[in-house]
Formats: sequence, structure tokens, C-alpha cells
Amino acid sequence: MASYAEIHIEQGRDLENSGTTIGLVGSTWAARKYQVVVRGEQSHTGSTIMADRRDALFGASLLVVAVRELAEQSTDTPLHTSVSEMTVLPNSPVVVAREVRMHVDLRSPDEALLDAAAKKLTESISGIEERASVTIEQVQTHGWAVAPFPAAGVELAAQAADDLGLSHQTVMTIAGHDSVNMKDVAPAIMLFVPSVEGVSHNEGEFTQDVETCAGTDLLAEVLHRLMSGALDSSR
Repeated sequence: MASYAEIHIEQGRDLENSGTTIGLVGSTWAARKYQVVVRGEQSHTGSTIMADRRDALFGASLLVVAVRELAEQSTDTPLHTSVSEMTVLPNSPVVVAREVRMHVDLRSPDEALLDAAAKKLTESISGIEERASVTIEQVQTHGWAVAPFPAAGVELAAQAADDLGLSHQTVMTIAGHDSVNMKDVAPAIMLFVPSVEGVSHNEGEFTQDVETCAGTDLLAEVLHRLMSGALDSSR
């Protein structure tokens, strides 16, 4: 592969707030993703006395709160945390859950902060296990560091935007796009257009037509320059 280019909505509010048409992605946020399994013991929701319960869903709920509190405690540097997926077994209205599987997502532009948050989350597990009488298994499944996109690609896109008369600024990508991986394979360029109110992964996603067209024009110009060998020396 010689080079790669991608365009996307920003999934944030910075471009909209600043009145800027194009975001030129210069680097990524760092991310850590975990699969967590909380194991308890299946029992009856009505007849099992509270002291005997090993409620996996209760333990999972405590962990959800702990994950959210990590973000709330980070006031100086952004830290985004989520539990985005949960599977409860046996998922019956009259059964205390025996197992919960959940996905935990931590992201920040500061790797040291991210590492500290991950450590703090791990350290909270023993207290949750004791309080809920459960066991918790945490495995990191995926992650990436703060990493720059090729500077030559950012400059190429900036020059193309200038030639088209499009306002632009360099930004970081919080989300993990194809380009985050592709930049390690070939020179990659990532472009953003404004996202109204930052709405993303929601049917309310919207970008104004004029900005969609501007982004399309810029992508076409960037692709033309790439296909003409503008980044051949970067390979």
C-alpha cells in the first residue's frame, strides 16, 4: 500500500465551536479496553436471604460506578470512561445473576493519566469482590498509545485546504478509526468535518451540507495529490 486517506465527522464539538471547516488529525488519544467477567452464584431473587447472596450484577454495578468515578475525579486532563456492553446470565426476572460479562473503555490524551486510572480501577476490584461476594476477572483486550500521524500527510492536507480556501486546524482523534491502524502500515491522512453538537453513534448525527461538500472536495484533492506521488518519499 502506498498511502491511505480517510474522512469522518469529528464526533466532538471543537470544530463547530470554533467555526472551523476542516480538522486535520495530528495524533490519537491513548486507549485501554478490557473484558471483565464478574462471577457470583445463581439463586432465587425472593427466597435467598441477603447475607447469602453472591449477586454478580450487584458486583458489576459497583464496577460501573467505579469506572465512571475515574472520569469524574480527573478534573485537569480529560479522561473518558465507559462500560458500553453487558451480558447478564441467566438474565431471568426471578434469578440472582451468576455471571456478568462487560466491556470497559478508558481513553485520554495523557498516557500517564490513563495508566494511573487503569491501575486505580484494578485496585478497586478487591473491595468490590469483598462487598458483593463475587470474583472479578479483568483482561486487557486492546489498546493504543498517543501516536502521531505522519507530519508530511498533515502538511499535505493543510496545503490542499489552503488552496481550496478552507479553514482548518490540527486536532487529535479520540475515537479509533481505520486510519489509526493504517498509519502504521503506510502514510495516512485523517480529515474531520464538523459534527453538529458532537453527536455520534446516534441517529441524530448531522453535518451541514456545505461542510460535507467542503470535506468531499478536500478528500478528492488529497487523493489526487497522493495518487500523484506527493508522499512517495515518506514510504
